[in-house]
Amino acid sequence: MRPRSSGARVSNHPEPRSSPFDAYTAARRRVIWALAVLVLVVTVGAVGYWYIGYVQRPGVWSFDDCVYMTVITITTVGFGEILDFSIIGGGREWTQLLLVFGVAADLYVVSTITSFFVEADFADIRRWRRLEKRMHDISNHYIVCGVGRTGIHVVNELVAVGESVVAVDANAALLDELRARDILTVVGDATEDEILERAGIHRAKGVVATLDDDKTNMFVVVSARQSNPRLRIVVKAVSPTAAEKLRRAGADSVVAPNFIGGMRIASELLRPHVVRFLDEMLRDKEARLRIEEANVGLGAPLVGKTLREANLREAAGVLILAVRSQDGGVSYVPPSELRLAAGQTLIAIGRPDEIARLRDLVAHA
Repeated sequence: MRPRSSGARVSNHPEPRSSPFDAYTAARRRVIWALAVLVLVVTVGAVGYWYIGYVQRPGVWSFDDCVYMTVITITTVGFGEILDFSIIGGGREWTQLLLVFGVAADLYVVSTITSFFVEADFADIRRWRRLEKRMHDISNHYIVCGVGRTGIHVVNELVAVGESVVAVDANAALLDELRARDILTVVGDATEDEILERAGIHRAKGVVATLDDDKTNMFVVVSARQSNPRLRIVVKAVSPTAAEKLRRAGADSVVAPNFIGGMRIASELLRPHVVRFLDEMLRDKEARLRIEEANVGLGAPLVGKTLREANLREAAGVLILAVRSQDGGVSYVPPSELRLAAGQTLIAIGRPDEIARLRDLVAHA
C-alpha cells in the first residue's frame, strides 16, 4: 500500500503540470487549424465562382481569376471586380455570401496568430528544451527528493560545490525558483518508479530523500535501491525510531535533523567560536571552503608516497585533516610520515577547485 501523509492532501498523484512546449504545441496546432479554415474558404469560394461561370458559359472564367476574386473579396481590399458579373448571373450573390464567411475566417486567423505570439513564450520554450536535453544527457548526478525546508538546503549546497542535481517534488511551485536558476527539476511523486526514471535514477550516483514523512522516505529508499544498487542513499529521519528501519530498507546514511539541531544548540553554548568558524566557512561566498573526501585509487601516482612526499598542500592547495584506512581506522591530523595506500579516504579542507585537483591526483573513484 502507498503511504499516506498525516497532513491533508487532495491527491497522492498531483495533476501533471504542462510544460512551455505543450502550450507552444497547442497554440501552433490552433494556428494550423485556422490556416486550414482559411484555405478551405478560399478553395470553396474559387470553386463556387468557377462553377457559376461554367454552368452558364463554360470557360468564361479561369480558375486563377476565380481564386484572385475570392482572395480580394475575403480580405476586403476594395479592388474592383475582375469577373464580369453583368453577363453571369448569381456572381454578386455568391460574393455576398463569401464576404460573410470570409471575413469571419479572417478574424479567426488573425486572432489565432496573435494569440500564438502572445501566449507562446519562445524564450521559455528554448530554456525548457535546453533543460530537457540536459536531463536526457545527465549522469553521475544527485537526485534530491523533496525540496521543502530541508531539501532546498541540500540542493543549494550540492550546486555550490559544483555537483549536478535533479530536484524532485510533487509541488510544482517549490520547483519554480530552482528552474529559474537552471537547475533540473521533475514534478511528481518521488515514490513512483517512473518519476525516478525521468530523474535519471539509473545514471545517478546518489539519492537524497528529505520528505516530511518517514514512510514516504522509506518508499523512496526502496524504489531507488531496487532501481540502482550502486547508489549512495542518504535519507532524513523525522522520527528517531525510524533511523534503523530506514537503514534496513537500504539507506547508506540516515540524518535526524532534530538530533542535529539539539547538538548544534549545545555546541553554540559550549564552543561558539568553532561553530562560528564552520558557519563562516560554509557561508563565505568568496572563500567557498568545504570539508570534502577523496578516495585513493589503485592507479594513483601518489600510492606508496608519504604525505610529506606527496606535498598535497602545494600540489592541490588542500589541507589534510584526517585519513581513514580501509579497515575503518582514522588518523586525525595525520603525521607527514603516513604513507598513502589504495583504498584510503582523505578528509581535506579546500575550495571546490582544489578538492577537484586532489581527486585527480589520487585517482578518486
